[in-house]
Amino acid sequence: MVLRERGIAVLLDGGLPPHLAARAYATLARYVLGFAIQLTGAQDHVEQERTAAHFHRVPPDRYPATLAVAGSLPVRLEEEFTFGVELIINGLQHLHAG
Repeated sequence: MVLRERGIAVLLDGGLPPHLAARAYATLARYVLGFAIQLTGAQDHVEQERTAAHFHRVPPDRYPATLAVAGSLPVRLEEEFTFGVELIINGLQHLHAG
C-alpha cells in the first residue's frame, strides 16, 4: 500500500487526473511485475544465441514477418523494458496534454 500510495501521489503531483493516475499506476505496476517474472527465467548468452539463430531458420512461407526482423530478435529484456517504459510515459504525456 505504501508503494502504491507513493506511486499514485507522484502521478497526481505530475498533473494527471485521478482516473488516469489510477490506470497509469496499475499499468506500470503490472508491467514491472511482468518483467520481474521474466527475469527469473532469463536466458544465458548461449541460449540467446541459439534463440537468435532459430529466428533466422524459420520457414519463410509461414513466418515472413519474423524472418524480416530476425536480425533484431530476440530483443534483450533490458532494452524491451526501457522501450516499454518510455512508450508508457510518452503515451501518458500525450493523454495528459490532450
